Amino acid sequence: APATPDQSAGPSRDKAVLRRSARRHGAANTPPPPRPPPVDDDEMQDTLECADEKQLTDDDDAGESSALDAIVGELEEDVEEESTPDDTSAVNMEVATGGHVTARKEDGTRIATPTGSGAPSRAGGPSAGNHGTPTPSASSSRPMSYASALQAVPQDWHIEFSLDDKLIPNETTIYRAVHTSASNSDEHVSRSIWSTVHPIKFKRVPGPPPVESLSFTSNAEADGEDEHGIPASLAKHPTTSSILRLLNILHDLNSNIEDVLVEHKTSIIGLNVEPLSQFVNTKLTAKLNRQLEEPLIVASNCLPSWSEDLARLYPFLFPFETRHLFLQSTSFGYARSMARWQNTQSGEDSRRDRNNDRPFLGRLQRQKVRISRQKILESALKVMELYGASQSILEVEYFEEVGTGLGPTLEFYSTVSKEFSKRKLKLWREMDSNGSDEFVSGATGLFPRPQSDEEAGTPNGERILHLFKMLGKFVARSMIDSRIIDLHFNPIFFRIGDATLSGVKPSLGAVKIVDPGLARSLKAIKRFALAKKEIDEDPTRTPAQKVTDTENIVIDGVKLEDLCLDFTLPGYPSIELEDNGSQKRVTIDNVDTYLEKVVDMTLGSGVRRQVDAFRTGFSQVFPYSALSAFTPDELVTLFGRVDEDWSLETLLDSIKADHGYNMDSKSVKNLLHTMSEFDATQRRDFLQFTTGSPKLPIGGFKSLTPMFTVVCKPSEHPYTSDDYLPSVMTCVNYLKLPDYSSIDTMKKQLFTAVKEGQGAFHLS
Repeated sequence: APATPDQSAGPSRDKAVLRRSARRHGAANTPPPPRPPPVDDDEMQDTLECADEKQLTDDDDAGESSALDAIVGELEEDVEEESTPDDTSAVNMEVATGGHVTARKEDGTRIATPTGSGAPSRAGGPSAGNHGTPTPSASSSRPMSYASALQAVPQDWHIEFSLDDKLIPNETTIYRAVHTSASNSDEHVSRSIWSTVHPIKFKRVPGPPPVESLSFTSNAEADGEDEHGIPASLAKHPTTSSILRLLNILHDLNSNIEDVLVEHKTSIIGLNVEPLSQFVNTKLTAKLNRQLEEPLIVASNCLPSWSEDLARLYPFLFPFETRHLFLQSTSFGYARSMARWQNTQSGEDSRRDRNNDRPFLGRLQRQKVRISRQKILESALKVMELYGASQSILEVEYFEEVGTGLGPTLEFYSTVSKEFSKRKLKLWREMDSNGSDEFVSGATGLFPRPQSDEEAGTPNGERILHLFKMLGKFVARSMIDSRIIDLHFNPIFFRIGDATLSGVKPSLGAVKIVDPGLARSLKAIKRFALAKKEIDEDPTRTPAQKVTDTENIVIDGVKLEDLCLDFTLPGYPSIELEDNGSQKRVTIDNVDTYLEKVVDMTLGSGVRRQVDAFRTGFSQVFPYSALSAFTPDELVTLFGRVDEDWSLETLLDSIKADHGYNMDSKSVKNLLHTMSEFDATQRRDFLQFTTGSPKLPIGGFKSLTPMFTVVCKPSEHPYTSDDYLPSVMTCVNYLKLPDYSSIDTMKKQLFTAVKEGQGAFHLS
């Protein structure tokens, strides 16, 4: 975003410049930006080569270069025609008096909400044809317009492709088809693949086109697993398979030590949790990184089966950075994968989020929406319904604000994150929250509020499940668009209903992570059950003695019956654990059943619907199974709170001074010193003000794109720098800081701007 001229001249106009700046709306008469110069053929050649790969040439290739250049030229012209700026006008989310949200284009045309099952569009398809516009239901009785008929996919016939008499799915790249054919024929795949002619046949066949695969990485899953969970790619290596199974068990035990030792005394068994880095294999990591550096292999979904199997089933073998790269390369789609690779190769990271030039490989569409701050959650739900599963990058603007681009979009994700955390929605379990707090908070993180079978069938229960579904779509959308969200989930949230994530069954150890207070109470009650078990298993007691001793069990001076417990869920008296449970008392004879039902309602049947709804919404963007490459704690880090390094040394290495400042300037040193002393709340407020998001991306300040930059904000006579407030440009991470006379003045003005400059994007 271009810098906008400062329009303040003194303290009387400070309030006008408190608001953060972002990109200006282009005026109607603004000429379109000039097209980039055509890419030189040599540059294109270099772009397609990996950094550490030597170019192989054949003498026979020389004669084919001109024909290839002609084909590439035609393709470039076609794509250039398609890339003539799409309709950049935003879709308005209009909120009616009753709260109903309607989506309309700039010309007032209403956009219908998609109906049906909402199956996700293929996340990994190379097609750039999906512009994020909802497709009308096929069953609609409304006659189609001529334009719609031309754009509609024919349903009475389709083109079928084949290679070596084997059918090729339409979404397959040519390289993958050739690679698969050569692999199946037991031939050594070498450089000869480029000099051999591969005839691909096509024909017109009746019937609608086949449904494209929803998953970008389906090779490994298609091969299947044996009874021990060993994939086919590893089944021929029994020694390796046995080692992997053992490592998997040890990793599960190490990751869930609370569940393992919950019923044992720590004085008897003393185990220490090993760091997860102990399980990382550096050689396998290097091999996988090398595979992910090959854009043609990744884009064509030709990764070797071992790489997908190990990353999917044994992710602990790789560090977090490699697994995150694997997710981005294999689950976010062709266009995003190519755009990410090109950005890495070109080194133009500073323009990644605002580059409107057409990439050479893969082209990402952008879908602009304009929403109301007053009804931001309702508007966000409508946006997710319409464009949550779209392949376009979502860009958000606000009514009556000129800001657009990265800053308002990041603030949208952080603000909606807070909206989903509101207490009034009744989505989350509340332990530490004060009754007057607007948001659910606490050290344990967000965990679904239990829901009974009866409540699930009510309108309120359906509303809750719909919100969880939209939350899943929102979280997946943030991942695929590389946006930062601020949802602090409880790690147990990602373990529910998925046996592949953990071989340990839910127990009091898991309850302790969700609700420590409830876990303490249940552990005290369990002492009665253990005492009864000890009496029942004592061979020296007669049956009569066992009955008498059981009835007289006293722990800490209290009998179980004195606790006056019934079969309702602690903290939720309306949820009965059994039919007419409020009238059934907990006794020494049924205390085991009571404990099992409480744990199940807390971690199992009471929350499984919400988690399933979350996963359903998530999978409409890209498969939820792709998250199996991460541990629950890592997913918490991806989506929510994370320890950030704000030390003075880190800030010096991660922040740039420019346009009137250098790193030795007094004001820059004062700023960095002040930032290093921020508490947690001040850090969040400062980041919200300067970047649009209350947290840093993975990797901290060094991962901010563009780089965080401090520039000098000039003063105009008769005012001095001390009369001005700082302002920012969120889309480029610019902090425009006046050259204050002292650190105290800087702190005062900075805190004033941070406090009062939230909640809108205007020009500064």
